[in-house]
Amino acid sequence: MELHNTAAALIKILSSFNEEEMNMVPFEGSWTAGQVGEHIYKSVSGVSQVLQGAVAPTERNPGEKIKSIEDLFLNFNEKFKSPEFIIPSDHPHDKKLLLKCLTLTLDEVGENLKKQDQSVTCLEFAMPGFGELTRMEWNHFIIVHTQRHIHQLKNIAEKVKNRLHHSM
Repeated sequence: MELHNTAAALIKILSSFNEEEMNMVPFEGSWTAGQVGEHIYKSVSGVSQVLQGAVAPTERNPGEKIKSIEDLFLNFNEKFKSPEFIIPSDHPHDKKLLLKCLTLTLDEVGENLKKQDQSVTCLEFAMPGFGELTRMEWNHFIIVHTQRHIHQLKNIAEKVKNRLHHSM
């Protein structure tokens, strides 16, 4: 349910940008809204693959790392450097295509969430600073990582709309 609500909030905010705004740099050193969307898409796609990969029984509380993940990713004062493999491209982003890809990927993760054992540990990828995570923890990561970027997109929307308003 929380994944569904977070995905809906993401699609809603990205839908609020027009094509020009989607690809406008809001301020020096920032990604565009389209780049943030692509970054989320790459991240969720990667996690989706991890969730489908090899697993093992968990020897600890399967939700043990959730609070630490939340504390890190929902601290909006903290700035992070994205891992190379999920850095977005510089090319213009097609709003319709981006929204379609995000919707399909988030829906797929949501459907799998209902069917998969959430208590097992995923072995395909260890998250830097956290190590191997359970499916429950990975799914929670998708939620808080997306919430972090929704916060960023709200800031981008405000800056882009102010720039357009002042340039008229």
